Amino acid sequence: MRDYMSRESTASVNGIFILVVFVSHMKSYVVLPEVLRQATTGLGQLMVAMFLFYSGYGVAESIRKKGEAYVRGIPARRVFKVLWQFALTVLLFAVMDWALGISFTPSQFVLSLFGWENLGNSNWYIFGILCLYLITWIAFTIFGKSRWRSFAAVCVLTALLILALHETKESWWYNTLTAYPFGMLFSMTREKWDEWLEKPAPYLAILAASLAITVLLNRYSTHTSVHLCMTVSYCVFILALTKRVPVYNPALEWMGKHLFEMYMLMRIPMLLLKRGSAAPLREPAYLAGYALFCFLCTLLLAAGYHAFIQRTEHAHQRGQ
Repeated sequence: MRDYMSRESTASVNGIFILVVFVSHMKSYVVLPEVLRQATTGLGQLMVAMFLFYSGYGVAESIRKKGEAYVRGIPARRVFKVLWQFALTVLLFAVMDWALGISFTPSQFVLSLFGWENLGNSNWYIFGILCLYLITWIAFTIFGKSRWRSFAAVCVLTALLILALHETKESWWYNTLTAYPFGMLFSMTREKWDEWLEKPAPYLAILAASLAITVLLNRYSTHTSVHLCMTVSYCVFILALTKRVPVYNPALEWMGKHLFEMYMLMRIPMLLLKRGSAAPLREPAYLAGYALFCFLCTLLLAAGYHAFIQRTEHAHQRGQ
């Protein structure tokens, strides 16, 4: 059986959730059927929790395997790489806004390059993950080989980030950020988790308890502390579920591996088609066509953007 934490499996899970994000983002442009609207509304920000969890897990695994060399490379390999790729997508949105006559200020454009503002693009997740990468680098640089002290510093700095965002931004900017340090914790304690999840009785207890806690806390999730706890219980539920129910599909894996590109570019066809269409986009037949066209365009944009980035990076490496 394929390891539930392998790159192929985790990419496939992310592929499922990027589809959920796609449907959720459509709500900004069309009137979805009630069943889809309720499903995405009910899941809320939890649809991105596993993105953050797998990121935290992946970073912790890389630090465990590569040590200080990986930590030293976080600013270049994680932060600046994401930042310049994100900046390119912001430029795309700036050009599109200009062509459509959508105005924005110079300060809005500059702040959008770092994810603090936006030009119609998704931004909060990128800002959050960049901060979490920097937090990881700071913590592991200060405490070096002490994994647990470094992890404790990540938790403290993440809490401070959440408090800062709580004072300045809407709740969706911060209410799932606990998934990232939990992903790191899972990496550091995975042997114990696997031991529990291999045995039927503990497995069923963990699966049922995590689901029950998530459902119960969802009733009070408007409170930040509750939502942060619910994020962790939800991640535990997905982990337990995927441990015994293997998730792998080549198409889902491709989407999961192109998560950044799809996440950042999916709004472009949604916006362009909505503005250029006089069709009554609340009718099912039009909605299906709209969704299919936007999805195919998103796949093409993601593939093209990924190829461009790869060629640019290879050219840079050859020039060094």
